[in-house]
Amino acid sequence: MAFPHIRDRWSTRVLLICAALAAVHLLAHLATVPLLTLLAPLSPPLYGLVAGVHSILPFLARRLTGVPGTALVTASIASVFVAATNAAGAIVVVPLVLAGALIDLVVWRADGSSRRVELRYAAAAVVSGAALFAISLSVFSPEHLTPLLVIGTLAGRIAGELVAAGLSRLLAAALARAGVGRSLRDRGQSRPSS
Repeated sequence: MAFPHIRDRWSTRVLLICAALAAVHLLAHLATVPLLTLLAPLSPPLYGLVAGVHSILPFLARRLTGVPGTALVTASIASVFVAATNAAGAIVVVPLVLAGALIDLVVWRADGSSRRVELRYAAAAVVSGAALFAISLSVFSPEHLTPLLVIGTLAGRIAGELVAAGLSRLLAAALARAGVGRSLRDRGQSRPSS
C-alpha cells in the first residue's frame, strides 16, 4: 500500500468520534431550528450568526482527532441526520457538507494549538462563512436584497463561523482536560497501543 500512514489514522475510533459528534450536531440542530426558522425571514444577518452552530462539531472533530478529513466526515454524517429530521430534506446536505469540506481544505495539515494553527482555523471560518453566504443568496427574497442586509448577512455568516471555530477550541481544551481525545492527539496516531 502506497500510503499506510493514512489508513492508520482512519481507525474505527476516529470514525466513532466523528459519528458521535455528528449525533451531537443533530441535537444542536434540533435545539436551534425554532430560532433559525424565526430569524431567517426576520433578520438574515442574525440568522447567519446563529447558523454558525452547525460548524462547531466539524471544527471540533478536526481538533480532537488531528486527522485531516474528519470535519468533512462529521459534517457528512450530520447532514444525513439533519436531512432526515428537516422539512427541507436533502437540500440541507449541501451547506453542511460544504462547510466541512472547506474546514478540512483550509486546515488540512494544521495540527496543535500554535498561533499559526489558530490562524488557519480562523481562515477556514472566514472561507466557509463566505461560501455559506453565497449559498444563502439563492434563497433571499427580492426585498432582502438591499446592500445593508446583504453586507450584514455576509458579516453574520463569517462572524458565526468565527464563533464556531472559537467555541470548538474551548470545547477541545475542556475535553482534553477531562481526558477525552488525549490519547489520539498525544501519540499522533489513532491506533490504541498494544
